[in-house]
Amino acid sequence: MSTNKKKKRKEKKLRSLFLLLFLTIIMLGTATYAWFTANQVVTIQALDLQVEASNGLQISTDAVTWKSVITNADITTGAYSGAVNQVPTSVTAVSSDGTVTSGKMNMYLGTITNDQTTGDYLITSTKQTDVAGSNGYYIAFDVFLKTDTTQEVFLAGTSNVSHKAVQIAGTDEETTDKGLKNSARVGFVILGHGASTDSVSTLTGLSNANATSAIIWEPNYTSHTSQALIVAAEYGVTASTSSATAYRGLNKEFSEGDLKKTVKGEGTEAGYATAMSPAIQTAEGNTDNHSFATLQAGVTKVRIYMWIEGQDIDCENNATGTDISFNVSFTTATS
Repeated sequence: MSTNKKKKRKEKKLRSLFLLLFLTIIMLGTATYAWFTANQVVTIQALDLQVEASNGLQISTDAVTWKSVITNADITTGAYSGAVNQVPTSVTAVSSDGTVTSGKMNMYLGTITNDQTTGDYLITSTKQTDVAGSNGYYIAFDVFLKTDTTQEVFLAGTSNVSHKAVQIAGTDEETTDKGLKNSARVGFVILGHGASTDSVSTLTGLSNANATSAIIWEPNYTSHTSQALIVAAEYGVTASTSSATAYRGLNKEFSEGDLKKTVKGEGTEAGYATAMSPAIQTAEGNTDNHSFATLQAGVTKVRIYMWIEGQDIDCENNATGTDISFNVSFTTATS
């Protein structure tokens, strides 16, 4: 009897272990699309952005007034009539695979609910529309670059996305860097070229209907906080501070019924997300110039997008409440 009892106890323990293993597998399965769970609370406030042109390049927001640097005020109050410049007062994480439709990048907002019966995450992806003003979840605006000769243009090494320390209301303390800048992305859509002598209406009306993809820049691509690395490991994502971390940008809308066809896009799920290889990747502290595009002599219209990529491992709960500065600089100098 004693032997039988011991045998039954062992069998019971084994069943418990198998159940635990099964639950662990289930948890790992749900983890493959957990990034949007985090980004619902990831917001940025006190946005600061600047775009600069140097070494023979000039920049404008209305194709009339040409400068070397444009700021938030130029984009929001100095834009051409009819411009759809979206500069919200705060930003929430979205995702994009960089595809372009009718001159606009396809951007998707993810929302999360929970199935009260199964406990599964229910994910919905909604395609966003660029709107003029302070609404929206990401930044989008038009600029014009003017050059006297056809030449290669570079994203200058002074370009960066950095933490912006802001004093916390009612205290003597400032906000700390929580690593959210590491999940930032900047996208450029080239909308067409015109002669310097073309009318303002012709230049502002440039729209490249044939554009299918944006040039994407991933700043701080090897920087991760210790917390982001822990979260990545929990979800089975390989991340290091010496190489790029793979991610998949969302490429279409989907509903709660498609909840398993999302983030990683493995196997039959691939139709909902695209493996990303940004054209430009820079490490934190980078000072090198990176080839951007060859611009024709005259004026080139470019639409710029700035967002927090919800599919990036650094877009996690602990990073919320961070203030960020986007600094983009174009130059014709090779170094």
